[in-house]
Order: sequence, then structure tokens, then C-alpha cells
Amino acid sequence: MVASVDESLANLPEVARSYLVDLVRRWGFLSDLCFSDLLIYLPTPDSLGFVVGGQARPATAQTLHPGDLVGVYYDVESVPAVATAFRSGNFAFSEWVDPGSGHMVVSHCIPLRAEGLVFGVLARDYMLNPQRIQGELESTYLNIFERFAKMVLAGDYPYRRDESGGIPRVGDGVILLDGDRSVTFLSPNAVSALHRLGCGSPLLAKPLSAQGIDLDGPLRSCETLSPVLEEVEGPQDSAVTFYCMPLVARGKADGYLLLVQDVTNIRRNERLLLSKDATIREVHHRVKNNLQTISSLLRLQGRRVESVVAKAALGEAERRIRSIAVVHEVLSREIGEVVPMAEIVEAIVRLARESVQPGRNVEIEVMGYLGDLDAGFATPLAVVLQELLLNSLEHAAPEGLGEEDKETDLRVELRCSRTTEELIVEVVDNGVGFPDGFNLESTTSLGLLIVRDLVRSQLMGILEIDRAPGAVVRIRIPMDLS
Repeated sequence: MVASVDESLANLPEVARSYLVDLVRRWGFLSDLCFSDLLIYLPTPDSLGFVVGGQARPATAQTLHPGDLVGVYYDVESVPAVATAFRSGNFAFSEWVDPGSGHMVVSHCIPLRAEGLVFGVLARDYMLNPQRIQGELESTYLNIFERFAKMVLAGDYPYRRDESGGIPRVGDGVILLDGDRSVTFLSPNAVSALHRLGCGSPLLAKPLSAQGIDLDGPLRSCETLSPVLEEVEGPQDSAVTFYCMPLVARGKADGYLLLVQDVTNIRRNERLLLSKDATIREVHHRVKNNLQTISSLLRLQGRRVESVVAKAALGEAERRIRSIAVVHEVLSREIGEVVPMAEIVEAIVRLARESVQPGRNVEIEVMGYLGDLDAGFATPLAVVLQELLLNSLEHAAPEGLGEEDKETDLRVELRCSRTTEELIVEVVDNGVGFPDGFNLESTTSLGLLIVRDLVRSQLMGILEIDRAPGAVVRIRIPMDLS
């Protein structure tokens, strides 16, 4: 029978639900320490049985429960130790035969309390093998687990404060300190990590500080009775993290468990990524500068050209280059290859306003948003937006306007919308609209030809034109460009 975990959780007070979140967030190392599967049992609302609300498997041993037991219901008679621990509020043990393997299994049950109220049971299930001889490492790990089990029973674990992120696993390395912060145990991987920090021969019965490893985690965790995660750097860019947990008894720390992880390679890769990001930003910065130089040269050349047609052509080329430079300017400030299109659109609109002829009353308004887009997507889209805005500004009103016509307001709207399937961009103006018989396929307008080719070949989109009232150019671009 499968019961509802949600019903059992909903029947718990809020403080108990918060307790469970904290416990499950960190209980992987407990499973590793005891070489056992851990299960959380929650009483059903009718109190006639228990439902499994959580399951953890060890990384240090073979799992006893290969199947997923979360949501499985057990009546009280099926899990006597769980029921005893729940009723008594104390440790309870039971032995039973695993039907799959035929081996004897022991369940060590620990009541879970929140504000003095027992609301569930944490069970450690492990196979009983009296002929197996425990080594020092296994014996030490089990003793540490027993100390945490007592802390759970007393309400000292999970810790009331634990703001650290990810923590090392037991297999990465374990150091055990006594109440005086002297080393009492070092796992082999912990010894290797200390070697990375330049401690050639780690010794027992001596503090780490006396062996060249300066940690303030044990002292800080002693004062706060909460874990501390710190990182120590050694020679040749080596780095090791220490997650220090106080072992609490009768309200004070009388020992410390340090989970150790050599993160030298991780930090080296992070530095390489940062260096790569910095290089990419520098490349974009230089490309932007080169484009601005070309733009300035075209502008200077345009001033020396007497032909009106040539001057206009150079001006259009200069504005197109500036629109591409805008994308590289944003990328030179961002980490990664994703561009916030709001900045691009703002810069494109600013460039369009600068091209408005003196005496013209023009209003450009941006409506909606495009969000963040890939840089390879943003560059052609920036050019397309620039061309469409300039097309409206230059051709929305006919040539040869009288003085009173020039005072007529021209309104251009850039409408943006985004769904999971596509981007939709519309450039709408209240001008004269496209002439009768206009055909996008046969147009001689260089700007519209550029828009058509970029939309179809690089953005894989659809270009639509409405002729009246005013002019509407609509672009539909699929979000999946792969």
C-alpha cells in the first residue's frame, strides 16, 4: 500500500516541517558515517501506521534498500521499533530478516523532536554480520554517527544555524578533533588533503594550528554551536575546504567533525573560466572599439564627399556599424554569451533619435520586452531593428513637406513580445504607409533588403508587412534556432 506523504506532512506543525527540511538537506553524510540506509517515518493522520517520508543511501557501502521506499505505508506491527521509538521518545532497536537476501537486518530507530514533541522517527537499517571485524576507520565513523544520533535525540541536530552551501562528503576526507581541538583521527583522504597544504606529516594528539594549518572554524563553531565552512589555500595554488561541525553534548561542544575536500582542481578550473570570460569580454571590447573607429572614418569620409547620394550611403553604413557595435559593447560588460536585449533596444532607439532631421516632431516608444538572448541572435536582430526604425523615420512621411506638414507628429512604436515558442517584434508608425503595389520580394530599398535577408537567413523568421493604416512591419522569430 502506498500512502500520501503530503497528507502526513500536512498533519505536522510548521516547526516540524522546517526541521525535516533542515535534516534532509544535510543527512547524506550521516548515511555515509554509519554505512547504512536512513529512512524517515512519519505517522499517518489516523495514527494506525507510518509512511516513509525520506530515504538516503550511503556512498560508503552497498544500499540495503535498492528500491524507492518514499510513500510506502507500514502498519504499526510491521515496524515495531519505529512504533516504540515514536511512543517512548527514546532509542529503539529491532532485528528482522530481509525477505530479498535472507540476511538479518537491524533497525536503529531515533525519535525526531520539534519543540519537545515527537513527530517522526529516523531509522538506520543495516545488515547484521557478527563475523565481520571492523577496522579503525569504520569503527571511528560509527562512533561519530552514534554521537550525532544522541544529538538528534537531544534536539541538538540539525543545527539551528547552518548557512553554508554544499558540503564535502565523508569519502572526501574526515578529521576528528577533541574538545581541546587536538587531532584524534585522520582518514587517508584527509591526510592527502593536508599534504596538499604543505603539511607533510600530520600528527595525532596535536592541534592543526601547531602543524601549520590555521583554522578558525572550530573556535567559531564552538562559540555558535553551528557549522562553519572555510577554505584554506596552500602552496602552488592548492586549496582545501573544511566543513567543521561541533559535536554537542549537554549544551556545549566537546569535539569537532571536519569534513575535508581537496578543491585544488575545482578552483583551478574556476580561475580558467574567469580568465576565459575576461578574455572574451576583452575581445568584445576591442571589436567594439574597432567598429567605432570604422564608424568614425565613415563619418569623416562622408563629410568630404560632395555627392548627396554617396553622403547618404556612407551615413547609412555608419549607422549600421554602430548598431553592431552596440551589441559588442554590452557583451564587453557581461559574463557569458547572453545579452540583455533591453539594453540593446535602448541603445538602438537612442541611435534612431539622433538621426531625426531638425524640425521634425518624432516620438519613438518601446512597448513590451524581449528578455535575454544569445549574442549570435542579438547581433542580426539589432541591425534589423535599426533598419526598421530608420525606415519609418525616413519614409513614413513623403518628401517635399510644407512647413505646416513638418509640425505634424510622427509616432513610431516598437512593440516586443515573447512566448516560449517565438519572439514577435513589430515596428508601427502613423505615416503614409507603403505605396500601392509594394512587393517585398522586388523592392529596391537596401534597408528592407537587409532586413529581409537577415530575418530569413540568420534569424530563421518570418517577415510580414501591413500597408494601412500607416505601416506595420512584423517579424516572427522562432525561439529554437538550432
